[in-house]
Amino acid sequence: MSDSAVVELDLQRCGCSRDPRRVCDLCRTPQHAFLACSLSCLRSHQQAEHGAVPPETARRVRQAQHDMNRRAPDASDWYSPHRRRLMDELPGGSGDLCVFGAGNCADIDLEYLAKRFQEIHLVDLDGAAIERSRERQPKAVRERIVLHGDRDLSGILQHLDDWSERFPSDAELEQTSLRAAHALLQSIGRPFDVTLSTCVLSQLVLPFQETWVMTEEEWDKLSACTTAVHLATLCGATRQGGSGFMAFDVLSSDHLPGLLAYRDRSGTELQAFVEQQLASEQVSLNPDPTELLANLSSSGLGAALTGVRVTLPWLWDIKSAQQLVYGLGFQRQ
Repeated sequence: MSDSAVVELDLQRCGCSRDPRRVCDLCRTPQHAFLACSLSCLRSHQQAEHGAVPPETARRVRQAQHDMNRRAPDASDWYSPHRRRLMDELPGGSGDLCVFGAGNCADIDLEYLAKRFQEIHLVDLDGAAIERSRERQPKAVRERIVLHGDRDLSGILQHLDDWSERFPSDAELEQTSLRAAHALLQSIGRPFDVTLSTCVLSQLVLPFQETWVMTEEEWDKLSACTTAVHLATLCGATRQGGSGFMAFDVLSSDHLPGLLAYRDRSGTELQAFVEQQLASEQVSLNPDPTELLANLSSSGLGAALTGVRVTLPWLWDIKSAQQLVYGLGFQRQ
């Protein structure tokens, strides 16, 4: 939670004089939040108001993700244009594919992918969701799917509690991101001919945004950390000579209603509209595709990649809003 968001809510506080650092994830709503100055005050509130719950925020976050995916309606119909675009943007190649952030698999076409690839590896925090997705497929498709559940793609969920007490230094963030990407790659076990990230990047920082109160500078550093982990994981999971593609959402129509008029327009027209809004400082993109491309090219990963490109944008209908999406593609040297 950013400091600017706090004033928009009906707030309860722990009563301490110190600035708030935590938001109770168990009773937060769009209209209400309980703020605590520390993990200790947060746990006292939760024991008094919510009873016996897991004390570790990471465990509650994982359970909440499982519950949300289980309750989620079938999004296949309204995701159809977004799914076709993702499949069209998927780099050429065969062999094996690894999909990061597969979840309920509403934004990928497993039958189509099974015709292209000998194996399809699905990676997600919610192992039950990808297992349900596999079980819905015909036998011939199921046999090609390999599951990697319970994988924290942010690499840092275990720090939800301790980092809220003391935000890490820049050096600690950098070292943690390197270790997290390395651990993820080790747990998956091997590289792949093609890798795909399905708009999961914006979700990696969400558990922190829903449970922390931080400064804008701290949020920027945390977002840079999760982005670094994800890019390193995606690139590291792509074998030499292979290709990768990352779709990432950068803006919602909630923050720019004019996007709705471009649902049936070309990517060129949509890009022109977005550039106009950026030039007039009406909106900002998070992450900014141009900055993301520049940072990737100048980082240590850049030397291992070729053909790095950013696509024209498209709109993804999530029913409650339209998301502005870009894609970043690359080949591994």
